[in-house]
Amino acid sequence: MNIKLIISFTAFIILSSCKGSDNTVETPESEAKATFEILLMGNSHSSYNNLPGMLTTLIQTGTNESVSSVNAPGFKFLDERLTDGVSEQLLKSRKWTHVVLQAQKYSTSGLYNYSTEPSKEWIRKAKQQAAIPIMFPEWPRKGNFEEGVRIHALHESIVAAEPACLAPIGLAWDQVILSNPTLILHNPDGNHSNRNGALLTAYVLYEVISKNKASELPHIDSLGVERSIQEILKNAASEVIELNPPCSYYQ
Repeated sequence: MNIKLIISFTAFIILSSCKGSDNTVETPESEAKATFEILLMGNSHSSYNNLPGMLTTLIQTGTNESVSSVNAPGFKFLDERLTDGVSEQLLKSRKWTHVVLQAQKYSTSGLYNYSTEPSKEWIRKAKQQAAIPIMFPEWPRKGNFEEGVRIHALHESIVAAEPACLAPIGLAWDQVILSNPTLILHNPDGNHSNRNGALLTAYVLYEVISKNKASELPHIDSLGVERSIQEILKNAASEVIELNPPCSYYQ
């Protein structure tokens, strides 16, 4: 078999592994109102280990405000959501304060380029609804020591062209993995997050959305993560965000 076909097929398999049911979440009632109305659009990386629920808990604890965090139905890439007939309807159904955009396609080998125009279009659509758009670059796969930086750079190019906030999630994962090599962030599949990884991701999104330091959050028993691990994760989130201001492109 031609080597280019092998690489393309492998990339297709990895991309496809993030898909799932298209009926996992019901459309929320349009009249629901909270101080923080957060819509997450993406694939399984946005939902594993109840990431929206963790984010809600952190924001409620850190701000003492009402919060609603909702996953858009299905596990889809952002280009697929442009034509699915559901995602845009959900975006327009409610006055979201923040829209978190995950699942920009990228080449796992780094040899190919996927269009970033769908991500830019979703950023524009979020702004049209008066919501703050936040790009969610994925963390690296287990054992991959260059992917996190490469994915972050790809998203930097997106927000440079179409201003949005950029959550340095992959960079935070890199920091924790390098400084605490025995602390496991990945699910056994080496691709998705385990509970620790989901919480680290939630800490980054919490600080981006609330503008309060994750490092100042108290220990929260209901998160199901040990106190010492919570300390490591929230401190890493704040340190990385301080070095990589997330909303410098979006004012």
